[in-house]
Amino acid sequence: MAADSAPKGSRLPLQKSLSRRVSFNENTLPKPPDHRRPRPPSTAGDYDSDTESQTNARSRRRGCGPLCNSCCAWTSLTVGILLILFLLLGGIYFAFLQSNLPEVRLQRLDINALAVNTTAAGDTLLTADFEVRLNATNGSGNIELGYSSMTATISSAGVNFGEVRIADMRQPPHTTTELDVRAATANMVVEDAAADELQDNTRMHVLVVDVVVKGQINFYVGGKRMNGFPFKIDCHSIDQSEIDDGHAPKCNTQMSPLH
Repeated sequence: MAADSAPKGSRLPLQKSLSRRVSFNENTLPKPPDHRRPRPPSTAGDYDSDTESQTNARSRRRGCGPLCNSCCAWTSLTVGILLILFLLLGGIYFAFLQSNLPEVRLQRLDINALAVNTTAAGDTLLTADFEVRLNATNGSGNIELGYSSMTATISSAGVNFGEVRIADMRQPPHTTTELDVRAATANMVVEDAAADELQDNTRMHVLVVDVVVKGQINFYVGGKRMNGFPFKIDCHSIDQSEIDDGHAPKCNTQMSPLH
């Protein structure tokens, strides 16, 4: 018998079949060949060039590219200069008109009537008749003035005696024109304190009045008419005692676009 043969009746040990476990990793798998053209490595110069190209593209989209920067700058400068010149000329023109407005003084104040009554219901009624005279002097040497659409108001002690209309007129150079303004009211309901103040001030000749005239003024220069400029005459806090002493307080006359 062969020496390596097993003795009869003995069992050979079972041989286990060995199996190999293989794990697959995507990184270990071979990648298919890339047929695209390899991109050269990026450099700092290329990055700057790309950035500049993007900036130029954005500038072109904004409508003011590198070739047009100087054009935009000159356009802005020209517009700014024209705007400054326009404002400067407008200021000079306004100053010219303002300097040729008339000088106005309040020469006379007459109180024709002032009466206070009380109704059965306890209301205080005021009846008044005021008249003032304004002197307007055109001191210009060669400009004629024309007044139109004028209205005037007289008030005192917080009481407004209504608005009156003044007739249109023209005033040659170096002349003085009188403007008579008369305001009257009848049985107007007022506060007791205002009525008492008006009566006391009138009796003592210390009445303080405000006279305001508004309208349009026209300038005639060399036969040409510049019209439609709003103006305002403001005689503020005029004391009756000052007028009675022979003074003629000066009123404030100005161009008034917003009145």
